[in-house]
Amino acid sequence: MMDFFLYSLTILSVSGVLIILTTRFRKMSESIFLISLILGCGLGFISAVTILASRTPIDYRLNFRMPIGEFYIGVDPLSAFFLLVITILFFLAGLYGYSYLKDHGKKNLSVHYALYHLALISLMLVVTAQNAVLFLMAWEMVTVTSYFLIVFYDEREVTRKAGYLFLIAAHTGTFCLWVMFLLMARHTGAMNFDQMMLTPFPLPLAGLLFVLGVIGFGVKTGFIPLHIWLPHAHPAAPSHVSAVLSAVMIKMGVYGLMRIIFIIKDFPEWCAVTLLLIGMISGVGGVLYALGQHEIKKLLAYHSIENIGIITLGLGTGLWGQIYHNESVILVGYAGALLHVFNHAVFKGLLFLSAGSVIRSTHTGEIDHLGGLLKHLPWTGCLFLIGSLSICGLPLFNGFVSEWLVFRGLFEGMFQFKMNALIFNSLGIISLALIGGLAAACFAKAFGAIFLGNSRSVDFTHVKENSPIMCVSMFVLGGICLWIGFFPTQMVSFALGAASTISSAQISTTIEEAIIFPLLKVVLVLIILMTIAVVLILFKRIAMKFLPIENAPTWGCGYSLPTRRMQYTASSFAEPILRIFRNVLGFNVEGNKPKGYFPDEAKISSHVLEASEDILFRPIFKFIEFLSVKFKIIQYGYTQLYLLYIFIFLLVLLVWKMI
Repeated sequence: MMDFFLYSLTILSVSGVLIILTTRFRKMSESIFLISLILGCGLGFISAVTILASRTPIDYRLNFRMPIGEFYIGVDPLSAFFLLVITILFFLAGLYGYSYLKDHGKKNLSVHYALYHLALISLMLVVTAQNAVLFLMAWEMVTVTSYFLIVFYDEREVTRKAGYLFLIAAHTGTFCLWVMFLLMARHTGAMNFDQMMLTPFPLPLAGLLFVLGVIGFGVKTGFIPLHIWLPHAHPAAPSHVSAVLSAVMIKMGVYGLMRIIFIIKDFPEWCAVTLLLIGMISGVGGVLYALGQHEIKKLLAYHSIENIGIITLGLGTGLWGQIYHNESVILVGYAGALLHVFNHAVFKGLLFLSAGSVIRSTHTGEIDHLGGLLKHLPWTGCLFLIGSLSICGLPLFNGFVSEWLVFRGLFEGMFQFKMNALIFNSLGIISLALIGGLAAACFAKAFGAIFLGNSRSVDFTHVKENSPIMCVSMFVLGGICLWIGFFPTQMVSFALGAASTISSAQISTTIEEAIIFPLLKVVLVLIILMTIAVVLILFKRIAMKFLPIENAPTWGCGYSLPTRRMQYTASSFAEPILRIFRNVLGFNVEGNKPKGYFPDEAKISSHVLEASEDILFRPIFKFIEFLSVKFKIIQYGYTQLYLLYIFIFLLVLLVWKMI
């Protein structure tokens, strides 16, 4: 199977070059992109599924030594699980993007296609690299290619600013990763991951490495308060790029943390507590921020942070089980986190692609300007609804399965460990329940305001469904949501195999059945209840055929001529919930409220304060800018002066070494 993976990398690499060389021949360039995307992702998918099914790792070492290490890649079940996510989402989003960008005649799409392939190659190398230098090189390549994909609409100032913010944040995280890997290499005397595992890490060093990893990986993953780039980049990028950013790229931080846990193994207890706290804050904070958003892609961006919080809750549960050597909690916690990685990739990819379909058809993403689109975009609306039900964790959809595993891990952890575990796991359960309720309210707002009622601003009667190619990608993702919801066994088994890799916990048939069988019973009961409901609905419809039915307009509360302005807006729908959390969120309502029986013109707007950005990072950036201006005095432009700086620096190093 390593041959398939290497063939995949080769096809994608060669085709990227060919796409650039055929820039002037647009149809040929597009054909190369599509064919190579199908072949490259198909071969990568086959190798991932084969390794997950057999649970047998494979590796490959090239006889080419780098200055600090070697070209060493390997695919174990953990790598294969993330490789599965990468190949599925990049294939479907690339297919969607091919049709989505058809009307961008002035843009050089060949460059975009080549960068798309390069991003795919980089991500595949990140999850298979077994050498720290190769990992960091691939990690940096992911950052650079993601930047260029984000700034596709570079003629817009807001897009350029979003790209710069992403670049600064990503490089800050990468600096922490360099320090982390250098400390690991200094302690173990090796840069290869398999050699690092042979040397035990003392708990103080393991704690320091954990902190550096959480910061370095957390920036790209979107932990609160390190998430500031994410709500700016997602709305700025094309919709298929937003899909792979949310579904794939931010998951690389989760993979990095899991790989570090796999290498180090033993951690202090406070590391598990830290992950649980990060999960609670990111999960609840992300969904609350999402409730206050008025633009569909920005709302979805904050929901990415929310779901990263759910994944981190599972990760913290698994780490706690690892610290106390409880195999059941280890497997359930890590498996829940991994399965939610896959599930979130699927339903969030579906939601971003559906949002892109809405934006492409209506030329706006402002929720309060939309409405009534289910009549004009029925397939997009139904698929957005499937994604919404999945992200809310409702039964018979894929989000329910992974959240059920995380819940189970938290419940098992409550009764297995000490009192502090009982406290933090209880808080985790409460947070996860709150996340689910708030997510349901948020997507009731989003789906209702976008697809139900009437248009709130302009006439959308001319709007129609987008191309079949775009719909095919959304249909496949929607089908996966339902498949995992109804038949979760296969993906749970894959997640358990990858979870056992992280901690080296053995999966016996008894443990696997104890985890999967209760889930199957829950799903079976739900299917029976749904079947009964469907039968009753059909019976009602048949019975109604024999009764006279009179159609009438919806009652307008006494108004003889209701207008489109008499509908709830997305802002007003979320306002009661946001007011409850106003002291936490900084929720503000501005404008003139109507007064009296015959009020004058009134206008009200609301917004949520982004505390991390406005209170923490903007002052830091301004201080750095202030220092930069002050230090600019040392840059005169004279070569002799720069040589003097180098001489002084070398002299300081010499004195320091002699001391």
